[in-house]
Amino acid sequence: MGALTFDHGVRWVGACVAVAVVCAAAGCTATPAPVPSPSGAIEKDLHAVLESLNGAEYVRAVLVQQHAQPVYEEYLSASAEDTWDVYSVTKSVTSTLVGIAIDRGLISGVDATLGELLPDYAGVLTAETSGIPLSAVLTHTANFPPDFEAPDLIGSDDWIATILEDRARRGPGDGSFQYSNCGSHVMAAAVAEAVGESPFAFAREALFAPLGIAVDEPWEERILPATDMAAYTLEYEDAEVAWIADPQGINSGAGWLRLRPADLARIGQLFLDEGEHEGDEIVSSPWVAQATSPLVATTDAGSLAYGFQWWVDDARGEFAAVGFGGTVVLIDRRKEAVIVIASDIALDAPPGNPGITPTAALALAQGLVDDLPEPPPD
Repeated sequence: MGALTFDHGVRWVGACVAVAVVCAAAGCTATPAPVPSPSGAIEKDLHAVLESLNGAEYVRAVLVQQHAQPVYEEYLSASAEDTWDVYSVTKSVTSTLVGIAIDRGLISGVDATLGELLPDYAGVLTAETSGIPLSAVLTHTANFPPDFEAPDLIGSDDWIATILEDRARRGPGDGSFQYSNCGSHVMAAAVAEAVGESPFAFAREALFAPLGIAVDEPWEERILPATDMAAYTLEYEDAEVAWIADPQGINSGAGWLRLRPADLARIGQLFLDEGEHEGDEIVSSPWVAQATSPLVATTDAGSLAYGFQWWVDDARGEFAAVGFGGTVVLIDRRKEAVIVIASDIALDAPPGNPGITPTAALALAQGLVDDLPEPPPD
C-alpha cells in the first residue's frame, strides 16, 4: 500500500455549507439555512470518482454510517444479500477472534508463544520459532514471508507445518513490519487450537450471531492437495457466507471469507462502539483500543501504522481493514463514521486490472468521510 493520495484529480466537495444572514436592523436574529443531507454530496462525489478510477467497474456496494445510522447506501449490479470474498479484511476478523479468545481466557494473552499456542506442531517448531510471541504474529513483525516469497500451500497437506518449517529456515529477521498472509494463517491456527473448533465455527457463535450476521448455510470446505481448484473456486463463489479452510480444517486467517457489505458495516460499528453491540460486550474495549492503535511503523504504506491486523491512520483518528481489489472497512472516530466499500473481482478479470488498488480504495473511503458533517464543538 502506498501513500494515501488520489491519482484521478477529483476534488472532494464538503457536505455541509454554512450560510450566515446579516441583519441590518438592530435586534434581528440570524436564521441559518437548513443543513443539507450529506447523502447528496456523497453520491455526487462517489460517482465522479468511480467514472475515472481504474478498476471501479468491480465496486458492488458503498455504505456510509454516521452515529450508527445509515447515511448512504448504494448497490451497483448487486443486491444487499450478495456476498463476496473480502480478501484481507479477513485478517481483521481473525484478529478479533483472537481478542475474544483472550477475553474468554482461552488464550493467555498476546505474550503467549507459538510453542504454547501450537503444541501439536512441537515437532516442526525450533527453539527460536517456539518463542515467537503472538503479538509479533498479529503485527506482522515475526518475519513470516511476504506473498512473493511464500511457500506453496495449495500443494501442501499441512499448511501450518509448511509455514513453520519455512519460517525456521528464514530466521528471526530484524523485527520490522513485513505483511504476510502466512503469518495471519498461523494466527488462525492459534484460534483453532485455543477454542477447540474451526475459526469459522467460533466466529458464528462468538461474533457473527451476536451481531446479527446471518449464516444460514455455512460453507467451509477444505482445500486438499488433490482438489480440482477450478471446480472448487466456482463452488465457493456460489456459496453465501463462506470461509475456505486448509487440509486441517483451519479457515484461512488471511482471506477467503465471504460476507455481505452490511455484515462488514456491523463489524466496523462494533469497533467504533469499543466492542459493544446493543449493550452487550462482544470483544473487550481494551482489546479494541490495543488492536487499533499504531503499534508498529509500516514500510510501504505512507503515514499508515499497523495494529493487530488493522491499518491505523492516527493523524485522522481512523483505522481500517483493507482487502485486495477494493474492499475497505474504514472507521473514523472523530466523525463517528463507518464506511464500507465492497468489490467483486471476477474470475475472468483481466490480469492488468484487478480492481481498485488498496491505496485508492482507502482514499475513496476517506473522501466519503470528508463529506460527512463535522461534529459539534465541545
